[in-house]
Amino acid sequence: MLAISTRDFQKAKERQWWKSKRLISFCVIPSLLALATGSVKPANETKDPQPWRIHVIDSSGTGADGVRLGDANRDGHPDLISGWEQSGWSILYLSQNSEGPTPKWIRLKIGKAEDVEDALLADIDGDGWMDVVSSTEGQNRRVLVHWGPDNEVDYYNSAKWNSQILYDDGSRWMYAINWDVNQDGRTDLVLGGKNAGSTTGWLESPPDSRQIAAWEYHPISPIGWTMSLLEEDIDRDGDPDLLLSDRRGTLSGVRWLENPGPNSPLLRVPWENHMIGAAGWEVQFISYADLDGNGIKEVVVPYYKGNENKLSIFHLALNGKWVEHPIEYPKMFGRPKSAAIGDINLDGLPDIVLSAEQAHGDLQGIVWLQNTGSPFLGSWKTHPLSGSKGIKFDLNILQDLDRDGDLDVLNTEEKFPIANGNLGLGVVWYENPKIQKY
Repeated sequence: MLAISTRDFQKAKERQWWKSKRLISFCVIPSLLALATGSVKPANETKDPQPWRIHVIDSSGTGADGVRLGDANRDGHPDLISGWEQSGWSILYLSQNSEGPTPKWIRLKIGKAEDVEDALLADIDGDGWMDVVSSTEGQNRRVLVHWGPDNEVDYYNSAKWNSQILYDDGSRWMYAINWDVNQDGRTDLVLGGKNAGSTTGWLESPPDSRQIAAWEYHPISPIGWTMSLLEEDIDRDGDPDLLLSDRRGTLSGVRWLENPGPNSPLLRVPWENHMIGAAGWEVQFISYADLDGNGIKEVVVPYYKGNENKLSIFHLALNGKWVEHPIEYPKMFGRPKSAAIGDINLDGLPDIVLSAEQAHGDLQGIVWLQNTGSPFLGSWKTHPLSGSKGIKFDLNILQDLDRDGDLDVLNTEEKFPIANGNLGLGVVWYENPKIQKY
């Protein structure tokens, strides 16, 4: 017989309380309607007069592979970091806080990072200035840290940045997020790998984060191919869990790993795994947001298998199980890559921005899907956004970059042939036209 500790028993009681509370907090009518019909309304495809205006931030290299945000220079405006995989650099774009409608950035090559797959802005050493973490695969397979100088003059001087290998175990590292996992006041990193034998886990910061050898990695789950890593309190017990999308392997699909708590002896061993959906499919970059306004978040998942492309909402139903609500996949669109959530047309409803790869010829690379008020019934209206220029897009970032009150779309594109002989549009953003009626 297994002994149950007082803490485990209390946690089980809290879970049961949450499940009972959830029964009355959910908005049941849309859920029951969707479950009853089991069908998806056709998505209305619109032919807007022209795609959104594109602004190229940087197309000087090759292999721009995703972009992330952060206020690195502490001016209150978004700075950008992007890993250029084929060029082998992590490049920082510092906002100039310029007047006028078009934002400008200063480009800094702050760290050599061969085969970089992801770059992250985070204050690793707690000095108030953002550092950069580069996750690399290919022949390098290591996690690098590029230490940002601790004063404004040197921060803008790329020669003053110092790069070190933070972690190197031979894994192909694909993605990282910063998260104080053990709640000790220091910035830890959650990492995700790729291919056989890879893991996701957390890299624990020592008291002096500059002591590289003292960082300790704790694997918490096997993983086949990391796409999304999101810090979210899925079970609503007060501590954040790890929501992830795993593209390939025996655990492929959307799932979450249950945080045992910052003081638990189980924090540094594999966490309990819970599957949400799309098992066995190639899931891509997901989003987690409240689509129906009931205070409970849903997971929006783009995924595919072979030539079959899908987009779905996974909603936590009354019985505690995740229910899939498909959305009709947009026509004239490439293979799905990233879904982001935001109110694009300022009508108070969360919309979906969807990016693609393999968007050859006349296929769209980015579209947005308008929420018409019944998200679980599949009633979404598709609007073109990028036009046909661009083949392989990455993670969608929604941000009001031009400060005009609506959300713009930031992304990278790494396959489109451009005039100067390089490949890819590079780091780009698309300006929301602020059309009041769609």
